[in-house]
Amino acid sequence: MDYGFRFTFRRLVMALVATAAAAGGAAVQAQVTAQALIGNAVSDDAMNKEITNAIERFRDRDIDGCRAILERAKSNNPKLPPPGVMMATLWMAVNQLPQAREELENAAVKFPTDPESYLKLGDLAFGEGRITDADVLFERAATLTSAYNENPKRRRDFDIRCEAGTAAVAERRRQWENAQKHLAKWIELDPDNAGSRLRMGNVLFQLGKEPEALAEFKEAKKIDKNSPLPELAMAQRNDEAKKRDAAKKWIQDAIKAAPTDPAVQLFAARWYLQQNDLEAAKAAADTALKLDAKNLEAKFVRGLVARVGRDYSTAQKFLNEAHFQSPGNFDVSNSLALVLIESDDEEARRRALELADTNVAKYRENTPQQIPAVTTLAWVFYKLGRREDAERILEQVRRSNALSSDGAFYVAKILADRGEKDLARKILEEVIANEPMFATKSEAADLLATLKKQAGEK
Repeated sequence: MDYGFRFTFRRLVMALVATAAAAGGAAVQAQVTAQALIGNAVSDDAMNKEITNAIERFRDRDIDGCRAILERAKSNNPKLPPPGVMMATLWMAVNQLPQAREELENAAVKFPTDPESYLKLGDLAFGEGRITDADVLFERAATLTSAYNENPKRRRDFDIRCEAGTAAVAERRRQWENAQKHLAKWIELDPDNAGSRLRMGNVLFQLGKEPEALAEFKEAKKIDKNSPLPELAMAQRNDEAKKRDAAKKWIQDAIKAAPTDPAVQLFAARWYLQQNDLEAAKAAADTALKLDAKNLEAKFVRGLVARVGRDYSTAQKFLNEAHFQSPGNFDVSNSLALVLIESDDEEARRRALELADTNVAKYRENTPQQIPAVTTLAWVFYKLGRREDAERILEQVRRSNALSSDGAFYVAKILADRGEKDLARKILEEVIANEPMFATKSEAADLLATLKKQAGEK
């Protein structure tokens, strides 16, 4: 499936996904503040200034100077977190996880009764998919927390993070009843946290308690206006459970609940597009544009709908507008290149090559855009008659097992053209069977039908 087409309502998904760091995510922000380091440990302007000074030393790469300030601050005020924990927060802010881990390991030795090093190590383990390690670390943190009495503010924070982390482990393992128990404790400790309510809503849905789940989603919305609309949260859950009729009903309920919200219309447009209901997707995207004519995502989605429907002139119109509005947006420029290359106009085809070339140069290895970018360039090459270049790139992508669904169609098309029709059919049958929707699915279906007819099959 081409990049940007897969049905994701990013803000909603991120809000509902269980993460161990949900209760303490400030530690990984790029711009670290004194409060991010010490949390609610103390309320002292002088102490904040000292911690801020340490942060500035760290930013100036004076690591020893930073550490010395933090150690002095801890010595003067025992209520502060261990220096190694604060140093780990700084290292995580610049994505230096090995250094952060080393700081936390040392802190666990120097301050064996302080739970925070175990909590942060648990967060790191969970983020890396080491769920059993995270479980053990959160359990150790909970044991230490039960005996911790040095700072009531930190103790409350530890209690919350232990419950959040343990619940996240249970959620990942799909142990819903255990997750519910720990989330309930988190909510009891911090009833005004929207994140815990969203996660509880998801868990209750998994337990088949949909009315209770809806109530939690509604409570989250009351607490935080930026939380997903409850009806959309229910639509998302039902869609993931493959309950399409229920998901559609909740989407319609969401539109009734918030008829002037373009984000709701865009959710609907993407969902209808995923179901291959192009008319409904087009109507929802058009409504979003009427509500907000400058909405970048609305222009992008409207262009996608037109592209899937092979209405390339309309797709070009909306994607051009989106690209003019946001030239650096990869999803937009990548989709625009794929639309322009379908044109008979040589200038449009030349521009498609420029866009594809630029994206490949911009998005190198270890970026999520790399494979979609090179796949698009390969298809542009193919459409321009540069088949050797196209085959070379697509074969490399195919061997890396990183082909998107659209990329699979491109490979199948090239294989069919050079006579390897059986292999082309196998690829097409697999991708059509496994992907409910992708941008070139209609072309893939047409090609598969042609290959079967040539082979004498019905």
